[in-house]
Amino acid sequence: MASPKSSGYMIFHPEKAGLLEIFSLCLFKRKLSDCNFIETTHETKLKLENVRVNWLLVGLTFLLQKILSLIEKPLALFGEVLEFILNLFSLNGGFFALIFRVFTGSVVTPKKDSADYRSALGFIDGRLDLYKTSSLLSYLPQMGPVDSANNIKLLDLCMMASKVVYENEAYVKNAVTKHWQMQFVGFYDCWNVFDEVKGTQAFIFCDQPEDAKMIVVAFRGTEPFNAKDWSTDVDLSFISMGDMGQAHLGFMKGLGLQDEKDYLKGWPKDYQGEKDKPLAYYIIRDTLKSLLLKHKNAKILVTGHSLGGALAAIFPSILILHEETTILNSLWGIVTYGQPRVGDETFASYVETHLNSKLCYRVVYSYDVVPRVPFDGPFFEYKHYGWCIYFNSWYDGKVMREAPNKNYFNPIYLLSKYYHAWSDLIKSLFLGKTRGPDFKESGTSTAFRLVGLIIPGLASHSPRDYVNAARLGKISKSVKEMV
Repeated sequence: MASPKSSGYMIFHPEKAGLLEIFSLCLFKRKLSDCNFIETTHETKLKLENVRVNWLLVGLTFLLQKILSLIEKPLALFGEVLEFILNLFSLNGGFFALIFRVFTGSVVTPKKDSADYRSALGFIDGRLDLYKTSSLLSYLPQMGPVDSANNIKLLDLCMMASKVVYENEAYVKNAVTKHWQMQFVGFYDCWNVFDEVKGTQAFIFCDQPEDAKMIVVAFRGTEPFNAKDWSTDVDLSFISMGDMGQAHLGFMKGLGLQDEKDYLKGWPKDYQGEKDKPLAYYIIRDTLKSLLLKHKNAKILVTGHSLGGALAAIFPSILILHEETTILNSLWGIVTYGQPRVGDETFASYVETHLNSKLCYRVVYSYDVVPRVPFDGPFFEYKHYGWCIYFNSWYDGKVMREAPNKNYFNPIYLLSKYYHAWSDLIKSLFLGKTRGPDFKESGTSTAFRLVGLIIPGLASHSPRDYVNAARLGKISKSVKEMV
């Protein structure tokens, strides 16, 4: 358990800084301690006395957060309109069928809470069925098939759960019960104390209703049209967690932190909150305790894509803080996809040491931008923990500590990133013919890849390539033996 040291913290407030001030910060490399939009403890401020701004890392982070705050409402509105139009066309059989339905008065109106309403990510990759195989060639070390899962690849199961959690509750329940033939436990729409919105979503399911061998927790990730989610991904704010080190403040808030300046007050072990404002960590922890009473031999997998991967990665750290041995002993592992960094080197080492023999894998596809943020640079030094399963553009996998190009804005990789963006686009046009209909690209996915030609690495973050990697990827035997 982390020692009860007084908490340190550093909170960035880009909303308090004007664009001219941010440009000045970048151009003249001012000291971070001189910035009036950084709130911190006295001890941390003293450490900042000799830290000058790295414009490539810190300056661009501030600028990006400022831009995101300015476009927050129009981006959300654009997303709602786009998703409504995509669902309108889909539910009515396409554009021309919709025209016919208009004249015949039989238009199907999309309903956001229905089981057939999809998010934009659901149109980028609409696959729902799990990929069954008897082959063990691409299994991870210690991660063989579960008997009750009918030889389903667990990398695929975790990724599909991480993808499906972006949808509404009815859609998720239908996927688990009808398509996966598993036991749906619950969908959780959780409160963020600081944003004062239900900004964190997750769901839990078991492989079978009785004597389950596997319990899966999946956290929702960064939503494409949610500027706050993207801003959280790149935020450099942190909170000290005693001996546990420094953890990303935004991700802690999403999980249920209640005090941003003191981790002991922020994470009370016993919490009684409002029923209509559940906090993610507490409701998931209590649900897992109840499930383990019923399924005594079950193992727990925690997963998520993007921001959901970050929440999955920090969830066990609070279990460790609270000494929740029942859940920790049943924890099989954490498997994330496109996950941003969640803490400093001390935090990474602390969590990894306490998880010991548990599986800690984060899957990274090509030049995906999100695993390369928040930046690992001077003073901040955000780190990943566990092993990285890195897939290149041809879904060849390697197990390593850190993916190539650890910081997204490194200019050395600029040409390579654009080359791979074009390569992914061209490959996607033929993958359905070479690998079968399961890998046929949707029009929405192709459009997103075109956006990725402008911002390389953005399209690599979509769930489609992560699902493809789980289904087509191979991890060489020699690399497996390393771990």
